Amino acid sequence: MYKKLCLGACTALLVLVACEEKKKSSGTADTIVDTVNAVSDTIVVPEAQQPAAGVEIKDWSFDQTVSLLSGVKQKSGSPLASNDTSAAWKSFAQDFDSTWSEIEKKRFSKMRTWGKTELASANDDATPVFYPFSGPDILNAFVFFPKAKSYTLLALEPVGDLPDFANMNAKQKQDYYLSVRSSLNDLFKKSYFITKNMLADLQKHKVNGALPLITLFLKRTGNTIVKVQYISLDSTGAIVEKTKDEKYSNRGVRVDFIPAGEKEIRSVYYFKVDLEDRGLKANPAFTKFLAALPTVHSYLKSASYLLHYPEFTTVRNTIFDKSDCILQDDSGIAFHYFDKKKWKIQLYGAYAKPVADFPHIKEPDLQKAYSDSSSVKTLPFELGYHWGTRKQNMLKAERF
Repeated sequence: MYKKLCLGACTALLVLVACEEKKKSSGTADTIVDTVNAVSDTIVVPEAQQPAAGVEIKDWSFDQTVSLLSGVKQKSGSPLASNDTSAAWKSFAQDFDSTWSEIEKKRFSKMRTWGKTELASANDDATPVFYPFSGPDILNAFVFFPKAKSYTLLALEPVGDLPDFANMNAKQKQDYYLSVRSSLNDLFKKSYFITKNMLADLQKHKVNGALPLITLFLKRTGNTIVKVQYISLDSTGAIVEKTKDEKYSNRGVRVDFIPAGEKEIRSVYYFKVDLEDRGLKANPAFTKFLAALPTVHSYLKSASYLLHYPEFTTVRNTIFDKSDCILQDDSGIAFHYFDKKKWKIQLYGAYAKPVADFPHIKEPDLQKAYSDSSSVKTLPFELGYHWGTRKQNMLKAERF
């Protein structure tokens, strides 16, 4: 059911772990960043992306690899610095810079400005973000909720691995750059990933899973990649560390990063998981993981309307039970599921019928709510299925 509903549509682009849980299952942040141990003076990140003074990174290799696949120039002393001189990488980086600058101006800057006002109360602390049906899209979640201490992304796409540039020849590197750029076409143009395209783009012989794109988005939004750790869940639903070559269920990855000018490590958790009720019923460890979530902000975008269906009751109820703020477009939770006595709802943009891929979805109650223009605020950017129509919509629900 899950895969059938997603076919030809997009995945959306997080489950998080409280600090105490992380310390028990994954080790403390001190095992990753040691402010005592020195790092080579020749290995530094660009000034604009450096953590706060005094933070020392044990292993720069993750950030160096991600910089290369993100079109970000290496600094002198990096073992990968010579790659910056190749014609293939220069072409890739220049094209990426040009495209990114355009989208930053037309979309991201407007989203940030909007979020500072409309999500001010949600962003007054470091509450974690929960983003089911996400694919690798940490990008939009980070733009809307830049202060969250952690983000959990859940989707069907494979976790994958970062490229081993040191053992790739020139042709393999060029092909990889092209695969990365191709995988981002839908997101850059339409603001979301299309499932059938992403399943092809993230194959092992191309981009190789969600991980490279997650780290790319973090790097391009000014973060330093500190560590990449493969993870799973034990029988109690607690996170445990794994190696990438082990065979295990609930395959996931944790990406630790530090935003520019900051000292504290934050994390993105990504799990490949079937969120349909029957899938969760057969996966008690993940069901326990969901039940143990702390209070979160939930984000849903281009989610194939899956949460409209009764087959996704468990994850829908998890969002309602654990969230103090829900931000979504109409492809998230159906409007009629919101208890108006529990949730203060603000609508943005304009109502539009679901796109042609979803002719069976009807929301007359949402359409009626949008008919009262006095209670609807404007939306200054395009995001989601209705791109290019000027009929974007967004809903913010805050718990009373």
